Amino acid sequence: MLTYGSKTNLPDTQLKAGFKHDGLPSDSETANILFIYTVYTMNQLKHLLNSAQLWHSGRRSSAVGHNSLTTGHRRLDRALHSRGWPLAGSTELLCESSGIGELSLLRPALAKLSQEQFIAWLNPPFEPYAPALQQAGINPEHCLFIQCPNLQDQLWAAEELLRASAFAAILNWCGHHRLADRDLRRLQLAARDQNCWHLHFRASAMSQQSSPAPLRIGLTASGRQLQISILKQSGGPAGQQIHIERDAALFNCQSPASHWPQPSSHSGAGINRLLLTSPINRGGQQRKLISATPGKELH
Repeated sequence: MLTYGSKTNLPDTQLKAGFKHDGLPSDSETANILFIYTVYTMNQLKHLLNSAQLWHSGRRSSAVGHNSLTTGHRRLDRALHSRGWPLAGSTELLCESSGIGELSLLRPALAKLSQEQFIAWLNPPFEPYAPALQQAGINPEHCLFIQCPNLQDQLWAAEELLRASAFAAILNWCGHHRLADRDLRRLQLAARDQNCWHLHFRASAMSQQSSPAPLRIGLTASGRQLQISILKQSGGPAGQQIHIERDAALFNCQSPASHWPQPSSHSGAGINRLLLTSPINRGGQQRKLISATPGKELH
């Protein structure tokens, strides 16, 4: 067997076909090695370029839309890289206050998901109102409402719900609590691994804290409109601002009573009720598990 550096009595013509006199590969073998290395490198580069984690400026990934759900608002769909809500991972909604229209923004997506799948509501700031959910197209029988007495229990419950593979979406209100990076990452990984949509409601002041959430959106009430600011989105640009109309009922509830419109005798039955009503009393120490029943107000 001929190896590098071995001595041989072969003629020069045969040596040139195999190895040089100094034991190094011949020009033909060097070319073959370079060709194989080039093919391998190009395959690795192609794999990297096709990765969903790599952002391509000016064009969208071929996987866009495969695991997303339309928001129900065309301008917002166009601004989002996924052409809708990404249904795997954390979506942070950073609100200046609760009840400004954040649930109205999510209503089309939640209505569609709740028809065949389950949705968990974790520590909502107001009591759920089943008739309003039903009127909004959200199936109350597929909704599970959970109240946790403290943040530690809430984080534990959120991660368990995300890993349960039983829910299409988890709505999680953490308010003004500044969560540790470790907790945010655990929630994001649990949602991503189980292909669950984690809707994380946080105070707008938390926008200054870094987060592993692929999508972060700021929400601000601006008169009769809801201002949507895309603070971060994985695979796409940020900084876009969109304005959508808020429900008249929301705007009127946040205005002085003297500014409320006078309902006509025929419009009373058509008033759109709020999805969530009065603030929940958080004084109790016992964890409450609430299941929605159609036609009955939840307490």
